Amino acid sequence: MGKLLNIDSSVMRIMALLADLVILNTLFILTSLPLITIGASLCALQTSLQKILHQNRGSVIKNYFKSFSLNFRQATIFFIILSLLTFILFYDFRLVRYLPLLLSFLMRTAAFILCVFIALASVYGFSYIGRYKNSLKKTVYNILLLSIQNWFQSLFLLIFNGFIIYFSFTSPQALLTMIYFLTFGGFSVINLVNSIMIKQVFDRIERVTH
Repeated sequence: MGKLLNIDSSVMRIMALLADLVILNTLFILTSLPLITIGASLCALQTSLQKILHQNRGSVIKNYFKSFSLNFRQATIFFIILSLLTFILFYDFRLVRYLPLLLSFLMRTAAFILCVFIALASVYGFSYIGRYKNSLKKTVYNILLLSIQNWFQSLFLLIFNGFIIYFSFTSPQALLTMIYFLTFGGFSVINLVNSIMIKQVFDRIERVTH
């Protein structure tokens, strides 16, 4: 029993991780309520999870708000750009059915490429902003480059997050289940899975550059 309650035991480490996930999930929801702050909240959540994965815990609350404030401007601008591109993509898919066949095919191809870009930028971007200091243009370029170079992780992230979105809208019951899950830890759990894959990409980059 004493071994189980030891601070370095696997049981206590799991309990500490679960507590951190609940705290981060709550912080993410609260700081995302103004909506315009979702980008900064995502950046803070993913940066905090990266610190946990690197065994650099510290105070999760302190780490979260430090990242939130430091990266607020760039993460917010990045989120707004992605939101605008998503809005354009939505209307592209609505308009293509009224176009001639060839033009419709070209527009669908362009829309698909844009969709993949938005998805990759969304899963990599906020972690990248929280970890590296670059201009927004350089950030976008590097995200595209590393997503191509690390195709396995990119494919996993696309399928994993795509499945979550697809499942959420398969039925009203699935949507309610997902809302309940997200409210009580789901945002942290989903981003933890993403962060594990993204950590592999960042670690590989840093091994090469050092």
